[in-house]
Amino acid sequence: MIVEVEHQERYWYPDDGGEVWVAGYQLVDASGRFLGRGEVPDGLLVTHVAGAFHRPDALASALAAPGTALMLRPEPDNPHDPSAVAVDLSDGTSLGYVPREYTVDVLGWNAVVLREQRRSPRDPRTGVTMLLSREPVELRIR
Repeated sequence: MIVEVEHQERYWYPDDGGEVWVAGYQLVDASGRFLGRGEVPDGLLVTHVAGAFHRPDALASALAAPGTALMLRPEPDNPHDPSAVAVDLSDGTSLGYVPREYTVDVLGWNAVVLREQRRSPRDPRTGVTMLLSREPVELRIR
């Protein structure tokens, strides 16, 4: 599946206050208009990687950069949540988890890093947003 994206880098000001540097890709429609979360086509899901901030070494890896593929791995033996789905970098390093509300829906899906968050452009990554897809996904930059 080919997904149209546009590269952007900007500061974001969350509702709870603060300032975050966001860099990477934003989904767009055929006309180039940014798609909001409610406009994402069926078979795609945009969400954060839960718990990634607890893994600074994984976040620092080049394998966590926007546009790189991620691996999803069910964890049925997870003592906290048997429906947990781990998110790993392509080398097998654990990055975090699919948020609990999506774990049942995304088994067997594909994932790619969409955006990264930092305190400023010079600071280390503090989190990543991923694109989950039912089919293998290729980002086409507009």
